[in-house]
Amino acid sequence: MARRKTKKNTLFKKFIQDVESAEQRDVEQTPLLALIVATFLDRLGFVPFINSVVTWDQKQWRVSPGNLAKSLIITPFICIGSRIPLYSIHENYQSVDMSLLFEDHVKPEWLTRDAFACLLDRIYDAGCENIFTQIALKVYDTFKIPYNAVFHGDTTTFVLYGEYTDTEPDNDGEAVPAYGHSKDGKPNLKQVVLGMVTDKLGIPLLVTVRSGNQNDSKWNRAIIDSLSDLLKTATSKVTYIADSKLTTAPNITKLIRKGFSFVSVCPANFEKKLAERCIRTAYKKNEWINIGTYREPQTIRLVEYEVQECRESVCGAICRLLVFRSTQTKKDAVSALEKEKKEVLDLVTASTTKEFSCEADALKEIAALEKNLKNRVLTVACSLVTKDLELEKRPVGRPPKNAKPLPKTTVWMIDAGDLIVRQERYDLMRWKHESFVLITNVTEDHTSAIEILRLYKEQKTVEDNFSVMKRPSMVDTLFLKTPKRIVALITLLSFALLIQVIIRVLVQRNLDAMDEKPGIDHNGKPLARIGLKKIIRFLGYYTVISEEGEQECICKTKVHRPHLKTWLHLLEVDL
Repeated sequence: MARRKTKKNTLFKKFIQDVESAEQRDVEQTPLLALIVATFLDRLGFVPFINSVVTWDQKQWRVSPGNLAKSLIITPFICIGSRIPLYSIHENYQSVDMSLLFEDHVKPEWLTRDAFACLLDRIYDAGCENIFTQIALKVYDTFKIPYNAVFHGDTTTFVLYGEYTDTEPDNDGEAVPAYGHSKDGKPNLKQVVLGMVTDKLGIPLLVTVRSGNQNDSKWNRAIIDSLSDLLKTATSKVTYIADSKLTTAPNITKLIRKGFSFVSVCPANFEKKLAERCIRTAYKKNEWINIGTYREPQTIRLVEYEVQECRESVCGAICRLLVFRSTQTKKDAVSALEKEKKEVLDLVTASTTKEFSCEADALKEIAALEKNLKNRVLTVACSLVTKDLELEKRPVGRPPKNAKPLPKTTVWMIDAGDLIVRQERYDLMRWKHESFVLITNVTEDHTSAIEILRLYKEQKTVEDNFSVMKRPSMVDTLFLKTPKRIVALITLLSFALLIQVIIRVLVQRNLDAMDEKPGIDHNGKPLARIGLKKIIRFLGYYTVISEEGEQECICKTKVHRPHLKTWLHLLEVDL
């Protein structure tokens, strides 16, 4: 045992010596992904642009605002999967070759918390939304991506930890942490609302941060004005797509007045239950048109759709209302009806198992049950029954011949018959779950029903962007002293999202251009379509080793070593 312990101690000493000698060799390891992100930021002219719009004094700043902002954006790609606080960012750059990531001379120890705090204040003062949009618009020319005037808008929430004083925003553009409807399921925490507008490829063009209690309808109203200002020089007609919160009378009126096309879900209470009227009409006519199958975004599931169309005057303009139903929505309707049946049976069982000492109490229970079932599609007919109960328990053994009968009491119980279907409500509920209504002012000559459906389904691109933003290494939960710094930090981290979307778009574009797909997937399989997570994982295998002015790219796995050139080709990067 002693000999084994001595051998183990010797191994530990040798290990420590090897680590110390490795540090003395000054070997620097830079993730290839971080280098690609830095390269893309340079191609967009990120650093000089930030330096030109932010107020700063070169004599007072050891690191320029552009390079500080760049270091924040690159940080999630240096330590993938971990949440990094601002005060420890410099530690993650200690073992990185800074000359590969920054054109100017930048030392890790210069990336201090105070420097970042000052940067965030200056970024906010310079106008976060304007900064982001101006750089995002450069993506099309820089990376030769075709521009398409179809935009998707949506919002999500970011929860905040820490105490924030209750203040009211001076204007609608300010973001104040507040309690509101939490899309993260944390209503006990204050939050801010992140809004985003992307093109159909998912490239974010507008990023807004608003108070945590702002509603989506109000946000969409402001976004319509922002899009109008952004696209004054646009030659093609703009199509704006959002969820049902877009469909309000003021929003639709503004869209029509500005000449925008739009696609949205028609909510239940819009224009005196317009959606319900269209659904009733569609099912009564029963003139469904099969428009074929449609592949749900990022799934292999094929869904077959049918449609009926009607036209209505909405806010002074003729709009198309498309009632869709599919094989999937029919299954959803069956599930909803089964759920309704179970809920009704639970209510009935809870009442029929009770015993009441007087008839009045039993009648009250029947009234309460009938009230609960009033708006249900299923109901029951209830009646009262009496039941005699012995007040005492009969002793064990055979009772004597002259035994007195045990005292009894009468209780009232509810007897429920079979479930009764309210046919009209049943049909309406089934119709509503089987179908949904899209509202648009795009004419049939311009866009078919299946294309309208496809446009709306591409709304998922914004939701996918939010899922990337909410990964721990990006934003997750925020804790900063002032709301202004929260807005600035989210804006800068949105650039990290922008670069990732560019990476996905370039890789997929070049894969589509290949007649023979490269065998760079797992187990050497051909790679035809790929998501962002897999791209990040594959690129994470590669690291650039810098030693004594020389660089070499190594790979963690032997299988993926030969694929580096292919990945650089897909990314259109020449290192």
